[in-house]
Amino acid sequence: MYLICALTLTVLLIVLLLLLAEERRYRKSITHGLASKFWILRERRRFVRFGEEMKIRYNLKQNSSTFHDSKTSDVSRKGLCIIAYEKLKKNTAMNLEIEVPGFSKTVHATGQVMWTKELKSSDEKGRRLFYTGVRFFKIPPEYEAIFLTHLNNLKAY
Repeated sequence: MYLICALTLTVLLIVLLLLLAEERRYRKSITHGLASKFWILRERRRFVRFGEEMKIRYNLKQNSSTFHDSKTSDVSRKGLCIIAYEKLKKNTAMNLEIEVPGFSKTVHATGQVMWTKELKSSDEKGRRLFYTGVRFFKIPPEYEAIFLTHLNNLKAY
């Protein structure tokens, strides 16, 4: 009885070792990009980003009379990235007016600057450009419906 159990256990152990060796060979055969060998951080984005260029107007809450024209470089459900001519400070509150393609109403929202990064290139007039990540703080439901409808249409493509 003990002999049969020992033989069965030995056979199972050999099969397990063979499977582990096969798994190692398989993982070595998969080609990885150079960045993935060094990338140890987990992706923190929870929502899909779309490389959608939309016209946008924004103003800072402290300076509520002056609106600046800009455009987006990407959008998501909870925020967007705009191209600005000024370096905006983190946590700055702003009012946003977004022109969503295919809709006559302009989407109004408030947002908060999460990060800013200077572009290496400048515009045709030689002005400095900055990518600015904005997280939506508040969007009224009727405007949120327009914005989400547009994003869902983008997802279909």
